[in-house]
Amino acid sequence: MAEHAKHQDSSEGILRLLAEKERQLEQVVASAKDEAAKVTEGARRDADAILRRAQEETAALAREYERRAQQEAEGISTEILGKARQQAAVLKQRAEARLDSAVDAVVTRVLGGLGG
Repeated sequence: MAEHAKHQDSSEGILRLLAEKERQLEQVVASAKDEAAKVTEGARRDADAILRRAQEETAALAREYERRAQQEAEGISTEILGKARQQAAVLKQRAEARLDSAVDAVVTRVLGGLGG
């Protein structure tokens, strides 16, 4: 009987030890889950920050490209306008030079026609 009681005490000791180990494992698992949640949240925050920075940089680049395009368009417009003004000035000079010749030709024809 003493052996039976000793065996029973031994079995109860093993069961208590198993129960204690199970509680310890549950604590380890709970701690690991908490740590995983913290890591996940930290990664999410980091990803959000990276995304915000990327969006800000993209917007800044878009504004810069728009500014450069506007500046280039203004330069092209100024260049075209300058060339058009030069061409207009040349055409005006030609027209003024031809006007004198045209007036002379008309006067000659009119006066020549009167004398005849």
